[in-house]
Amino acid sequence: MLQNESTRGPALDAKLTAESTAWQELLSVLEQEEQALIVGEADLLPKLNALKMAHLHSLSTMVRTRHEGLVSAGLTPDHAGMNAWLEQQGKPKNSDQWEKLQTMEQQSQEINLRIGTLIELRLNSTRQALNVLVQAATSQGGLYDQAGCSVATRNGKPLTAA
Repeated sequence: MLQNESTRGPALDAKLTAESTAWQELLSVLEQEEQALIVGEADLLPKLNALKMAHLHSLSTMVRTRHEGLVSAGLTPDHAGMNAWLEQQGKPKNSDQWEKLQTMEQQSQEINLRIGTLIELRLNSTRQALNVLVQAATSQGGLYDQAGCSVATRNGKPLTAA
């Protein structure tokens, strides 16, 4: 197999270490986001989302570089290609790092699913609260517009009727 700089041992060691660090940082942000949703700290979510997107962009670049290295080495740009490359290299340290990366990827997917569930629960709770408020307001004639002005309900005669 031909080796280029992106698939040689020391370069790969450094890249796998950097990718591992990036996954750890993403997991940390995802855990913070999950905790913010659990305790109802919605004000933290925009900041955490920006951090999450930055980490995802960084990881995407790292993964793309790894895939390009695999392709240039004549392998498929996927888990099977990486496993084949690691087997050819015979470096247990790199194999261990790769397994760790795969575990962190799985953990991030699981946390992301839990975050989605928490968001759905919050949205359902908000919808239910809004339904209760709207029903109470319409039954008592207490609707307000965006400026806070009272809005008459449409029961009975129109306001312009004599």
